Amino acid sequence: MATELLPGTRNVFRFPTEERARPTLDLMRALAPDLRSVDMLAAAYALELPDADFRDRVDAEAAEHIVNGIDPRPGPERAAQLRALLAPVVAAAVDAARASRRAWGVIGEGRRRLAGARAEGGDWTAALEARLQAQELQAAELTMEAHLRAEEAEGVARAVGLARSGEPWSPRGPHADMEALLLAETAARATM
Repeated sequence: MATELLPGTRNVFRFPTEERARPTLDLMRALAPDLRSVDMLAAAYALELPDADFRDRVDAEAAEHIVNGIDPRPGPERAAQLRALLAPVVAAAVDAARASRRAWGVIGEGRRRLAGARAEGGDWTAALEARLQAQELQAAELTMEAHLRAEEAEGVARAVGLARSGEPWSPRGPHADMEALLLAETAARATM
């Protein structure tokens, strides 16, 4: 297991427990790439972003699967079926995020080696630069995959969450999201 120094310290190590923790939605959300960095990577490496409605489409497909393929009666069997629907998608998203983080860790080490090689001088720095560029492209692709898997998991999680709570599924959209925010804010003000 790799360790890292906490920023601004010389003797405080951080042990990345997220590399060994059981895949959960919270862990996936903590490890998932930030959308701003995903946008920048897509622009920098000429990679395609997933469609903006990808999460919503997955949400709709998962809701349809729940209606057509999962026991509608509340109980342990339904709960187990919902867990079985969500668990592999979350595990895939966590695995993709971990692979992306490991790839960027290799990039950091490669940059340190390249800086040392440049300081020493030598003819072999061009080969190190080429290798580092290839690794950066691969890490960017892994980050895009991690983002895609996280979006997929969020879509399935929404459909499963609604099914668990017994609420009817309805499509997400900017208007529905705004209404939900306004209702939540109104409810919060009413309790104050």
